[in-house]
Parts: sequence; C-alpha cells; structure tokens
Amino acid sequence: MMPGLQGSELASHPSLPSFTWEDFCQLLDNSSSERRASMSAMQLPTWLTSPGQYFFETNPQKRALEVFCVKLSLLSDLCALIADEHERTHRSRGAIAPEQVLVRFPEHRAALLPTRWSASLSLAAGCDDTAFSVANMPEEMARNLTAMPTGVNPVYAAPLVRDWPLGRNMPVTALIQSADPIPDDDQANMKGLVRVHVIADGLSSRDFSERDVFRVSLPLNGGRCACIGLWARKVESAERGMIMSGTTDIMSLDSWELFARTVGDVRSSAEAAVYRASSPAHDVYSCGTLLLRALLGSNESLWMRACDQFCPIVEGLEPIVQGVVEDDDYTLHLRVRDRLKESADCFEPEAVPEALWWDALVAVFRACSCIQGFSYACGVVPYEPSPARLLRGDLASLARRARAEIFESSERDAIILRVCDRAMDHLETGI
Repeated sequence: MMPGLQGSELASHPSLPSFTWEDFCQLLDNSSSERRASMSAMQLPTWLTSPGQYFFETNPQKRALEVFCVKLSLLSDLCALIADEHERTHRSRGAIAPEQVLVRFPEHRAALLPTRWSASLSLAAGCDDTAFSVANMPEEMARNLTAMPTGVNPVYAAPLVRDWPLGRNMPVTALIQSADPIPDDDQANMKGLVRVHVIADGLSSRDFSERDVFRVSLPLNGGRCACIGLWARKVESAERGMIMSGTTDIMSLDSWELFARTVGDVRSSAEAAVYRASSPAHDVYSCGTLLLRALLGSNESLWMRACDQFCPIVEGLEPIVQGVVEDDDYTLHLRVRDRLKESADCFEPEAVPEALWWDALVAVFRACSCIQGFSYACGVVPYEPSPARLLRGDLASLARRARAEIFESSERDAIILRVCDRAMDHLETGI
C-alpha cells in the first residue's frame, strides 16, 4: 500500500471517492450496507458496497481481523510518510488530525485483492506549505516554527502543544547578564546582543530546546512604560529558569546607553512570549491517538470514555514500566494490560485476539508518553532518524501478525490438534 495522491489531486477523479481517516474508519467499522449508505458526506459507488469487500465477508470474527489489519497497514504507511517528512524538512506538524489523513482507492482495482484491502493513504499539505511569521521575528527563527492547522481537535495534539500555543505570554523575572553593541552603518540607531537569565513559574529549562523562540520585553527603568524587546533562544540551562541570548530591536543611541547601564540588574516586571517549536514527538503522539481511535472503532460513547481516562493513565504509567528491560515486550504487555484492565472497561478487546489487541495498545501508550526507555520519543528528539520509524516498525509487525491470524491460525491449530490426538492415541494403546 504505497501512499499516493494529495487531496487536491483526488478531486480530479470524481468517480473515486476520497475519505478522511475518520470517515474511512467508519466505512470499515459499519458492516451494514444500509448504515454505510446513510453516512454523511459519502456518496458510495456500487463497487464499495457490493460483495468482494473482504476475504471473509460471512465470518464476523475474521472480518474484524481484516478491518484491524487494514487499519494497521495504513497507519504504518502514515508513519513512514511522517518520518520521510521529518527527515526531509527537519520540521514537525505539531498535531495531525484525521482530516489531514486522506484515503482513496485506486482507479484500476486489481482482482487479486478485495476492495477494502486496496486502499492507499496520503497526507494533506503540511510542513512545506504552512509558513509561520510574526512581525519583526528573524527569518531563521521563524523557520523552525509551524502554524497549527485551524480546527484541529485538541485530543490529537500532545499536552505541550495544547498548553503552549505559539506566542503564549507570561510574566518573568529577568537578570540582564551582558549587553554588547552590534556595529551598524546607521550612526543614529543600533542593536545589541543581550544575554539574560529568565525565571518564571512553569519555565523549566529541561522542557525547552534551542529551537524554541522567546520574545522578551525588558523594562528600561523597572517600570512597564519603556521596554527593550529582543528575540532570544535558550543557550544554557540553569537550576531555575534558563539563560537566553538574543538580539534587540533597533533603538536609538540614547536608549542603548540607558539600557547598557542595566547590566547586572534584575527586572521583576519583564515579560516573555513563548514560541515553542514542534517536535517529532508531537507528531508521534498524534499517530498514537489516531491508532487508539482506530482500535476503539466508531462507537462515539466508547471513544469519549477513553479520552476522559487516557491522559491520567499516560501520566501515571511511568512507575509501571520503569525497570523493564527495553526488549522485554512480554512484561510490558502484561503490565500495561493489567493497568488498563483495573482502571477502565473501554479498552477491553472484542473481536481481535487479546495478544494482538494489548500489544497494539502498548504501541499507543509508547507513542503518547515520554518515558525514558519505554516511549518512542523522549527528551530532545532528533529528526534523523525520525521516531515515527520506530512506531511504523511496530505497526507493520502487528499487521503481519494479524494477517497470520486471518489466514493461518485455523489451519495451524487443526494440524496441532491432529498431532495431539495422535499422541493421545499412542499413549492409550501403549505404543
């Protein structure tokens, strides 16, 4: 299943319906043709409602496994697309909503595969086309920032993305450590290179990277009337707050002389606007929530219950997975499964084999947490290789296991049963 056309190209094929990820999952989850036909915004052609949609159309359990497998395969493709984008652009989307994930069927459908198995996935335009700009922000700083798509459901955004919208303002205390003039041809005005130690509640150095941008306003005389503004980045960690360095706006020589005298002073009434750069971990978080939505199906009440309990479980997961050897998948499986079983009934498997189900949920929580040794992404996350490739590998492995369950389990079990029966016969006859 190779990702193909973007959304704008899909419109050029009126006979080929394109689906958002959410609508496509509803199409898979609703087995009744009557319910499919009533779905909003979908004009389904006969080849999407006629027989031949699945390998096992008359076997509900096998069909549920097929749906599970198709979802995992496509989400694996999604992770590959995101990883390619990370490594190509060194930028993240910040949040990926179902509306940005587009699914279509090929124009020429091969008879070898049932219709639903022939779907392919693509991503709507993102990093390369979403520019972010703020007046006077240096271009090299703005290059790392991504404007969030409008209308994104916050459930698909990582907590840091939800809690820190671009330009969030906060009062800070600032100690001006140094101020050096920057020579300029303009004899009447100038800029300065300023190093400042900024402290504020909720401003922890370990939570910020050198890609984040800060707009710091430093009062000249300890008041709020005249301020010197600078665009800065983190350059050093501190026990409290962080140390930033940046360039001031253009100012008059008189203002610079007045400001230069404040070196060593503390400004308790300073302000900072925070522009956090999106991380690859944020996109992986979105993939985790898209996976959870796909696993739980189109039952809206079940999804809402899961959303209510999801964040508290993620936040309390660290003691449960701590101390587990990184490649001990079985222990992780047991611990995450037991934690979910004791706190929520909305995560229980229905038609999917338990081993597959709980391993898929482990992938969800590895994608949506930031626990050292457990999560796909934690701490300072590199763009190369993208952590989305780790999630992609696990989803591809789960899809292969699901295919084995669909096509091999009954035959394999029958052979094992025959061998056991023969062994019992031999024991009874004394051979």
